[in-house]
Amino acid sequence: MDVTNAIDGRGLELAVAAAQASGVSRFLLVSSYPDAWRDRERSEGFENYIRVKKLADAHLVASGLDWVIVRPGTLSDEPGTGLVAADVAIPYGTVPRDDVAATLAAIIHQPKLSRVILELTSGDEPISSAIARVATR
Repeated sequence: MDVTNAIDGRGLELAVAAAQASGVSRFLLVSSYPDAWRDRERSEGFENYIRVKKLADAHLVASGLDWVIVRPGTLSDEPGTGLVAADVAIPYGTVPRDDVAATLAAIIHQPKLSRVILELTSGDEPISSAIARVATR
């Protein structure tokens, strides 16, 4: 639990402070899907991880920075497809790490997507279309 608290908790706080001090205005955070592993028996360590991730999300939201929080479903090592389901609330699922990375790159190039928590799983919409759609709301 100490490692989780240091990296996902205090590490996020330090990164936000560094962004604020250096004038970086936009911050992208990969967080945790709220439904992660709810169908399994969870350990105390996992529950701590979920709690720390939620506190990190809240810290970023309160920071005054322009932020986007991405909450991917269960990460897989399958090759990315470039197709996702992405919105503020979607059913839980899995998503290849490749597609999470490609989604983050698409968000960087979509400054209109701002101050939103985006859930992400595998789906049938091209990443660029999904990000553009959510950004135009």
